[in-house]
Amino acid sequence: MSRTSQGRIVPTDRYPFAIMKSEIHGVGVFTLANLPARKKIGELTGPLLPLRVARRKVRRQRRIFLVEIDDRCALDCSGGSHLGHVNHCCKPNCYLRIIGKRVEMYTLRRVRANTELTIDYGATPHANGMACACGLPNCKGRL
Repeated sequence: MSRTSQGRIVPTDRYPFAIMKSEIHGVGVFTLANLPARKKIGELTGPLLPLRVARRKVRRQRRIFLVEIDDRCALDCSGGSHLGHVNHCCKPNCYLRIIGKRVEMYTLRRVRANTELTIDYGATPHANGMACACGLPNCKGRL
C-alpha cells in the first residue's frame, strides 16, 4: 500500500496534498507533487477569534490550531483548511505570511513530492513550553 493511499487526498487549485499519519505528531500535510521554492501553496482558513478567547481555548487543546494575526485576534484553524494540520519543525520547509486578516503559506525552498510540509511555530505564548517532536539533530527541544 502506498503512503498516499493511507491518507485523505485534499484537492486544491494549485497543488495536491494528503492528510496522513506524521512521524512528527499525529497527522500532517504531505505534498503529492514537487513544489517550487518561494511559492504560495495555500491559505489557512477558519473563524477569527478575539485573542483573549483564542488563548483560553488553546489551554484546553493538546494541539495548536491557532495563528495569532495581531494583538487583538487569532485565526482558529481547527475546523478550517487542510493546512491547519501542518506540524512544527525546527528546520521547516514552509512559512506563514500574514496579510491583513489572511494567513497564507509559502514554500521556503523546493519540496519534493511525498514530503511532509512543516513550519516553525516560533515563540508563542500559547505553546507553554511544549516539547518539540521534529526529531532533527539540531532540534531546539521546546517551542
